[in-house]
Amino acid sequence: MKSVKEKVVDRRIKKTKKSLTEALISLILEQGYEKVTVQNIIDRANVGRSTFYIHYEGKEQLLLDGHNNLNVKMFSDDFDDDQLNNDISFVNLFEHILENERLAKAMLGKQGGNMMTVFFRNSIALKIKKHFKFRFGSSKIEQKLLTYLSDATGAAIVSLLVSWLEDDMPFTANEMSIKCKMLVTAIFA
Repeated sequence: MKSVKEKVVDRRIKKTKKSLTEALISLILEQGYEKVTVQNIIDRANVGRSTFYIHYEGKEQLLLDGHNNLNVKMFSDDFDDDQLNNDISFVNLFEHILENERLAKAMLGKQGGNMMTVFFRNSIALKIKKHFKFRFGSSKIEQKLLTYLSDATGAAIVSLLVSWLEDDMPFTANEMSIKCKMLVTAIFA
């Protein structure tokens, strides 16, 4: 059990990290990721440089950790899937984006830089690979094919997601999930 002092420290750390993340998001939306400096972030968050570096090595690490600091799951732990029917749903993914539009635009939008898009693409590809691994043999060539198809699928889904986000999400999460399922079905046919 945590002592009262530990709880207070934990709360302060969470508050500091949340403040830094919110500052980063605001600055990305205003200036673009590449122009944001650690000095900009700490000025906006009203924390000292040493405090920043206690928690993060740089703005890249803050960006990667951002969704955790805001208690947001940009990507659900696993798809709503049924491997026996080869069915996969992306509704949770698109609902998370809808619910956290500001964060999503900062991380994946035009101003967000490439790092989060690559991170997100790799996360999706890994989940796709895990979902479809039962359809592929264990040989090296079969595993390579699975990796190639998963990577292509991840890239296509992120491209679709980013376009949807930049167009101010004109379709519902369910409609986008259906389009992603069609895409996955075509790639893994």
